[in-house]
Amino acid sequence: MLIEKLKRNNLGLSDGEIEGLLFVLLSGGSLTQTTGLPKETLRGFKKSIASYLSDASEGEAALTEEGKEELRHLGLRPYLWSFGELMRCDKGTIEKFTSIREEYKKRASRELDQFYALPETSVKKAQVMIARGEVVGKNVALIGDDDLVSLALILLEGGFRSLTVFDIDNDLLTFIKTKTSSMGIDNVHTVHYDCREELKEEYNGRFEVVLTDPPYTRYGAELFLERALEMVGGGASAGRKIFFFYGNSSRTPEKFLKIQEIISRANLVIEDKISNFAHYSGAESIGSASSLYILKTLPSTTVYKGIRKNRKIYTHETEKEERFPFVDHVVLKVFGVSTLMLENKKRMLGLLNDFCRTHRLRVVDTKITEFKGKGFTFVYVLSNSNLTVHTWPEHNALHVDLITCSPIFDKPSLPKTISELFSTDAVEVNFVE
Repeated sequence: MLIEKLKRNNLGLSDGEIEGLLFVLLSGGSLTQTTGLPKETLRGFKKSIASYLSDASEGEAALTEEGKEELRHLGLRPYLWSFGELMRCDKGTIEKFTSIREEYKKRASRELDQFYALPETSVKKAQVMIARGEVVGKNVALIGDDDLVSLALILLEGGFRSLTVFDIDNDLLTFIKTKTSSMGIDNVHTVHYDCREELKEEYNGRFEVVLTDPPYTRYGAELFLERALEMVGGGASAGRKIFFFYGNSSRTPEKFLKIQEIISRANLVIEDKISNFAHYSGAESIGSASSLYILKTLPSTTVYKGIRKNRKIYTHETEKEERFPFVDHVVLKVFGVSTLMLENKKRMLGLLNDFCRTHRLRVVDTKITEFKGKGFTFVYVLSNSNLTVHTWPEHNALHVDLITCSPIFDKPSLPKTISELFSTDAVEVNFVE
């Protein structure tokens, strides 16, 4: 069957996604704008169905007449690429916003990672904030507003108490200020601000809700989220919201784990995540789309001061850093282990080999060092990094240090595996950033 064949040639795409891609082609739609899949993924898919296409080059794909005829017989169904598709925007509002968008003539700045959202997306960003009850009567902040969400909120009569736009682009701020003045709006404020600089004290905890669509680097996302937390007041103002966008290629899903770690480290609740909510002109490497995270502060929410002003946050600056492989780093301290077990090299090797098999760690090489106190150091060179284990028979203890450049299989079960192998419940685990 065609879909099964295509799945074998497009690892990472599900049956539903493949059927959805064929449906888009058959209906004459745009793979890039509809799916939110990255350029490399779409390139591979088009290559796998090249015989059905009139042109499988970089542009939008089109089916041959023979290809259309064959696909019509498959009974293809559409795929819901994002639950954001279920949100419908008023056509008249989109037309008004498009007219305003066209007034702003400045091209998107690649150096600032600007990729303008499609008009419908800008309106949907404003609409979802209003629909969640996070605009009316509230002090709203936008960290970056090249999508002109501020103006969309006005068109939708959002009813905010105040709206403050923080942006590094003076031309953009001037346009917003001029436009809001012409619309008779006097409670919109603009602030020239580079997020790498410290936030002024007067803005700390001042806002009930913040929206930000940061640079799609790890450090850019972390820095903008830090500033958003400062603006809502962290845990001192529990229940406040952050609408946070992040885009990434589906070929490197591990980067989403890093974003989740950043969010979790701040003790923020992810109330909702809508994949591929926002769509942009350009940014094909991430599928011209980003996901929306709706975050809520708790009393325990903390502002993590992890970024300094000299940190490179834009993609053109951090290309090497962003290509650095994902790293999973786990440290386990194990106590109450039998001395006889720890002094027996052959048995230890057997247990550690079982550990590697359980968590699918492929061993390339092994080195063992024996010390006078009958302790050992076992070093496993893995296909995706290394595992080091030190034993202290005199303390009935061992120390496990595992680093991998891809996600560890069944990571939550690591303490249980160690506990069962070494017959002890005294296991401490630390996941290292």
